Amino acid sequence: MKQYLKIAGVVLLLLAVYSVFQLIFSGLAIAIYMLRYVMSGAISIDMLENVEALMENPVVKESSNEALALGLFLSAAAMLLFIHITKLFRLRWSLLRSIAFRPLLYSTLLVFTSMIALNIFVQWLPLENILENEFDGLTHTFLGAFTISLLAPVLEEVMFRGAMQGYVTRKLGNPWQAIVIAALVFGVFHMNPVQIVYASLFGFVLGWIYYRTCSLMSVIVGHVLNNTIATLMMLSFGNVEESELMAKVMPQEAVLVSQIVMFVLFGGLSLMFASKLHHSMPAPPVPWRESDEVGQTEM
Repeated sequence: MKQYLKIAGVVLLLLAVYSVFQLIFSGLAIAIYMLRYVMSGAISIDMLENVEALMENPVVKESSNEALALGLFLSAAAMLLFIHITKLFRLRWSLLRSIAFRPLLYSTLLVFTSMIALNIFVQWLPLENILENEFDGLTHTFLGAFTISLLAPVLEEVMFRGAMQGYVTRKLGNPWQAIVIAALVFGVFHMNPVQIVYASLFGFVLGWIYYRTCSLMSVIVGHVLNNTIATLMMLSFGNVEESELMAKVMPQEAVLVSQIVMFVLFGGLSLMFASKLHHSMPAPPVPWRESDEVGQTEM
């Protein structure tokens, strides 16, 4: 029980610190942008009293996306620094060379095929996407697109796989429990019904890859690929789902059949690449540790 309480404490600490960083930096960025527009005369001080009317102002709407992107960028950078300083996971140059090309290729292909299969699966579920507009707004700013595509995946893999999954593995000695715990927390962390399901399942795939390759770089590359494709899809098609796009060129029944075929196809490919990755790597070390892992804390 004591071990589980320690694990819960570390998990809550990571989530709490990141939430505080987001509140501080996002609030600061919004305040700076509002002050800039007040001083330039683009908006008046009286407008600040009516939040609803203020958010309808096109100038404010655009600046709020830029401010949120800046806040997300700064909070992600601060969280990476916090994790490194506390030694929950040490960022080091050896991460870049911690995996050979062939397993990196297999892990990336596994991520690509599984993300397609999982995306089809969540479309069949009656789940709401409550953060769709926010995501759309962020992707239409350079800093937002950069953060979502690159910095956020790096942070989330360092935080959930490197720090959280690694810590739980060392404490419990059971990699599978660690994979499930980190994946579930990763899903709930997104606080969006459709993303909770997708991110939990996707997090399990990433967690297994991390365990099997003993390399954080393998999951960082895959996560960057996932977020970059999502960003490009949002920039190209906006808030339109793939099923809606397909429905424009084929009957609804044909859409469902094509989705089932693609789900089976890419699900099968995912199993094939998982098998190839499994057989391309030596057995994971016992006790498990990341390649070239150094300086981990014993909290």
